[in-house]
Amino acid sequence: MNAPLILREPGKVLHRVHHQILRGHHLFEPLNEQELDELMASSQLLSIDKGEPLFRQGEPADAFYFVIAGAVKIYRLTPDGQEKVFEVISERQTFAEAMMLMDTPNYVACAEAVCPTQLYRVSNATYMRLLRGNSRLTFALLGKLCVRLHQRVNEIETLSLKNATHRVVRYLLTQLMHLSSTDSCFELPMAKQLIAGHLSIQPETFSRIIRRLIDEKIITQDGRQIVILDRLRLEQFE
Repeated sequence: MNAPLILREPGKVLHRVHHQILRGHHLFEPLNEQELDELMASSQLLSIDKGEPLFRQGEPADAFYFVIAGAVKIYRLTPDGQEKVFEVISERQTFAEAMMLMDTPNYVACAEAVCPTQLYRVSNATYMRLLRGNSRLTFALLGKLCVRLHQRVNEIETLSLKNATHRVVRYLLTQLMHLSSTDSCFELPMAKQLIAGHLSIQPETFSRIIRRLIDEKIITQDGRQIVILDRLRLEQFE
């Protein structure tokens, strides 16, 4: 396994830009400048290529991550060697922060870049030290974990009660929600194999459902580019 490229001194301009980006995330917004500088001093800026792992299940969990650009998949391997993707983390999102508060000292899943990715590796020890002296930071972390729990409960309900078509339709509608109210075009954030794995369906099933939506003139597709032609029909599609 090749070690990720570590950029220890990103430069003053880049440093300021990254500080502004971090400030936009609620896990870092409550920090004052001195606290943020202390956290960044113990963090590492990483640049990794597609397919490079950040950590494996069972490895010591001594850090969490903030994605500057790119994307990372969180997954586990089933006993028969199949890969189950839980989530794909995109830019300006964090992952593995829950490990700071768990009894286990090790990561419970694997993380791997799905494209060239730049991200910060943030020290759990430093963040926890800051957390003990900053109540706003404590509530920010609690809020983040509550959102993640709500997302997992919704996913469990969807995977348990809904069929494959509902899962794909919901996924497309979720992507659409990230856009402004007037936009109807977006790019799928990952390959169909990864999306299918995330939805617990076969890639062929995902492609077949997308083809049905195209044939019904509900969407169009050009590579990863999706255009929603009729949102109401998509919401009602069976």
